[in-house]
Amino acid sequence: MYPEIFGVIKSYGLMMAISFALGFWLSVVRGRKYDLSSEVILDLVFGVFVSSLIGVRLMFVLTHLGDFNPWYRVFFIWDGGLTLYGGIGLATLTVWFMTRRRNIPFLVMADIFSPGVILGIGITRIGCFLAGCCFGSPTDCACGITFPADAPASLQYGHVAVLPSQLFASAGGFIIFALLLLLERVSNYRGATFGRFLLLYGISRFAVDFSRYYEPEQIMMLGWNNNQWISVGMMLGGLAIMVIFARRARNRESGRA
Repeated sequence: MYPEIFGVIKSYGLMMAISFALGFWLSVVRGRKYDLSSEVILDLVFGVFVSSLIGVRLMFVLTHLGDFNPWYRVFFIWDGGLTLYGGIGLATLTVWFMTRRRNIPFLVMADIFSPGVILGIGITRIGCFLAGCCFGSPTDCACGITFPADAPASLQYGHVAVLPSQLFASAGGFIIFALLLLLERVSNYRGATFGRFLLLYGISRFAVDFSRYYEPEQIMMLGWNNNQWISVGMMLGGLAIMVIFARRARNRESGRA
């Protein structure tokens, strides 16, 4: 719709920058209750920023190897081609490594970062909508959006209305963000927020992807795409973290009693 703002600024890049800035601010605020300085948070956020950029591109390249001819186009990140789960996966590994080096419990930092990550996803998906990428399937529904003739959706389907899967994903991100903060007030143990993030985002992404266009080669068993299968893994992982660490929290409380 508006891939560039004022004809100069890339809308997707702007939304990504806003998401990282807000994520850093929120993480600094949340880290205070663990006596973590803003310098430590900034160091970790920078690691997340770099690793997530590498991860989103790397996963897209690995799942679209035939699209890069000549090969050095894999470095042309400005041409588009990012897969969010690659960024989440590599950023998680980076946080795990960096927290071990600093003797900070990984789940403490994962709990701190999770609301900022999902808030960033909600904001960044608005950038996807403005850029016209990650579009949905053709639809007759009133919520359908008709993109300009040179947008990726129009190049794929022609000048027809498609589902605004980007906005569905954005709304899901904002709802999960609110739920994570609300649920912390009800039940909060180490790993709870991270586990809920994995579970809720896995559910949201799995559902939204039914509305989204994918290349035929990305479709796998049961007609689900590769990201939906990753979503299933996230759901199971999040549920496992919640069950295991909730049980440990109860056992510690019982020991004190």
